[in-house]
Amino acid sequence: LRWINYLRPDPKRALLSEYEEQKVINLHAQLGNRWSKIASHLPGR
Repeated sequence: LRWINYLRPDPKRALLSEYEEQKVINLHAQLGNRWSKIASHLPGR
């Protein structure tokens, strides 16, 4: 799995916290499937 660290070498690999999960749900409701924009609101993910 060489590609795991290719895009971002230091992502968090832990499960999402309750806060992060709720944030993703809220952002998805606002932004739809714009995952790169959603990810920009979750530093390190």
